[in-house]
Amino acid sequence: MDRTFFVMIEGNEPIIIIVKNDVNRPKLLDCHSVLEKWVTDKNDFKPYDYWEIDTCEKHNI
Repeated sequence: MDRTFFVMIEGNEPIIIIVKNDVNRPKLLDCHSVLEKWVTDKNDFKPYDYWEIDTCEKHNI
């Protein structure tokens, strides 16, 4: 199952990133590790924070 993250990188607009949960990924990296590597590689190690959307509390209003 793919995992969806809300990512805030310092100096950038927030983005949504979907990470494919791939058991055949080299070095058996989990989705959080893949996301962290992508964010740091693409954004010159700027400070960032992220939340997995599926784990956030949701309200219908």
